Amino acid sequence: MDEKSKRLFLELYQMILSDTEVHPKELEILYQIGKERGVSEAEIQKVLFSPNSFASSEELNNDERIEYLYNLARIAWADGVLDEREIVTLQNASIRLGFAEENAEAIATFLLEQAHEGKSIKEVLTIIKTS
Repeated sequence: MDEKSKRLFLELYQMILSDTEVHPKELEILYQIGKERGVSEAEIQKVLFSPNSFASSEELNNDERIEYLYNLARIAWADGVLDEREIVTLQNASIRLGFAEENAEAIATFLLEQAHEGKSIKEVLTIIKTS
């Protein structure tokens, strides 16, 4: 796994830790995201137990930034309960990745709605690009 992917996984893991209880479904989604990206379970475990610095917006293109935020939204919904801290984490991540602060709430709301409906990242990107 390359360094950028490692940092992205660590930030996804940060979402899991943002509420007071780590639900097994949240970890399941994290591993599912890894599998979707061709990352082995052993590689994920290695990353989670040897953290590095977080990804910056300069390292990601627009689709990657949206995919990363969408994966955060998927993790937030994994346990079936949306916690306020998870929403704030998603909003803060969007700002950190270069989206305007005044758009952070709308971005989080949109991505959380799409994740709750179970849409694929391809569907989400299509909606964004055709809007």
